[in-house]
Amino acid sequence: MLRLLRHHRKDKPDEPEFPPAPPPPLQRRYHQLSWSYIRWCAGMIVWCILCVIYFIITLQHWNTYIGIGLGLMLVAMIVMPELLFGGVTWHKRLAWMTILLGLFSIMWVYPIIVVVLGICRRIFADTYRHWPEPKEILHIGVCVLTLLMTVWTDIVMVRAVKLVRTLYRGDYDTEIRRL
Repeated sequence: MLRLLRHHRKDKPDEPEFPPAPPPPLQRRYHQLSWSYIRWCAGMIVWCILCVIYFIITLQHWNTYIGIGLGLMLVAMIVMPELLFGGVTWHKRLAWMTILLGLFSIMWVYPIIVVVLGICRRIFADTYRHWPEPKEILHIGVCVLTLLMTVWTDIVMVRAVKLVRTLYRGDYDTEIRRL
């Protein structure tokens, strides 16, 4: 039985061979994107922690659970590719970065809606007429950080998609001229 399985595997076409590193013209862009992704992950964790602190202070239980869940999901999505794909797998990490950034770009719709509604509610309640309380300052800080993280996510995602498209097309010669 084992021989049949081995023989069957030989009949299958081999998986495409990937080089151990990105093509030389794209290595610099890949490493810059990887470091941007690491900084983005750190920023996301800080954002989750600040949101959870704000939700605890303002007694928003459901949002606290959502923030904790988002933070745990983020940590799992950062750690899991390394556990699953170890070894020379730069192409899989690039794909995972692109997928994760795309999912988080979609995820930002809910926080942006909540930020806009929260600011509108405070404007109509004249909360911002006088110098805000510490809780309001924290709210403004979380709102600004949410907007910045949304833009940062989209910028890093666009860079990842552009790199994936360049690799897919095989336009390495034009990349040498652009660098």
